[in-house]
Amino acid sequence: MRSRAAIITVIAILLAAGASMANPGGNGDADRDYTCGGSCHGDPALSTPSDGTVSVSVDNMAFTGTATAVHVTASGMSLSGNRLLGVFLLGSIDGNGDHPEDHGWSIVQDPNGGSRNYVEVVVPPSGSVTLTWVMLAPQTTGSVNLFVETHHGSNPNSNNWAYSGLTRGYTVDVQPVPENLPGFAFDWKPETRVTGDDNPTVIRTTNTTSVSVQWMLENEWIPHDAVVTGEGDEWLAQIPATIGDTRIQYQVTTSNGDFSITQPWLTVATQPAPFDGDIWDARLQGLALALLVTAFLLSLQARLSPWKGGPAEDMTSEVEAETAPPEPPGLEPEEPDEYWSRLVPSEDNPGWLWDPVEEDWVADPQNPPVGDE
Repeated sequence: MRSRAAIITVIAILLAAGASMANPGGNGDADRDYTCGGSCHGDPALSTPSDGTVSVSVDNMAFTGTATAVHVTASGMSLSGNRLLGVFLLGSIDGNGDHPEDHGWSIVQDPNGGSRNYVEVVVPPSGSVTLTWVMLAPQTTGSVNLFVETHHGSNPNSNNWAYSGLTRGYTVDVQPVPENLPGFAFDWKPETRVTGDDNPTVIRTTNTTSVSVQWMLENEWIPHDAVVTGEGDEWLAQIPATIGDTRIQYQVTTSNGDFSITQPWLTVATQPAPFDGDIWDARLQGLALALLVTAFLLSLQARLSPWKGGPAEDMTSEVEAETAPPEPPGLEPEEPDEYWSRLVPSEDNPGWLWDPVEEDWVADPQNPPVGDE
């Protein structure tokens, strides 16, 4: 029973360690509807209105299938200890089918370098953060709406509420694209690179005969020209690798004989190397695995042991027999007195007794010899 309890305890430690690495805070970037299925406090009983201010900047007109940027600025909100803010970009607020792609949009890149409509960011000490989505407008004409919702915590927050804010709808009038207008391919999304990877960035376009790319580090003012090769619908831009927390932004200009279109700024999407884990989580996993192996071996030993239980056996006689001094050669157990009585002491050899029968010297147990004689 103790072995089973130990195994169950160690398995619980393993599961707890895994859960802590999977969700250290928030729910992570994802594709989510307005209520997000109740997983992030969409239930009104678990939320309260946000005290922050959200503003949205987006062109009120776009051509079908062309890139447009949506800038979201959030400020003045209460925050929890980790200063985490979740932001939704939505095509509706029905609670189902709210993703912008459900309404014809295609997300090229989200603020974190992915292609999600819900992202989480850490708000800087200034209390204000600006997020940018780059999207391709729907391929059908007409009016479409965009909404922004925010979720965040507070400190203190005794009720464990989520603070939720929702903007009004921002209408974008989608017009037919002019013939031969160059731009991104509608199904293209920037690739995600591993930290330190300097492979060329692939850019796929349509109606384009030439492409130029400029890049710069985040917060820089002067961009740098990238080397671009390729033709037709696929181009390769040589952009430096990102290392650590460094972020690189780049801007693509698509051209042909009739038009030259400067696209919105994008971010080089990078992710950590495959084994870039937290050292304490790894140590906890290793300790749990060691305890699991130890518990298994103890359980196996108890199951395979031949001992059947019962009162302890008295081993005194066996121990005394093993520790008793050896009997002299040829001595019968029942005649010890006869043997010692025949030995003759010697004044010339103190500590030794002469055995006239065996004609050999025997050490005197009452007066042991001294030295190397």
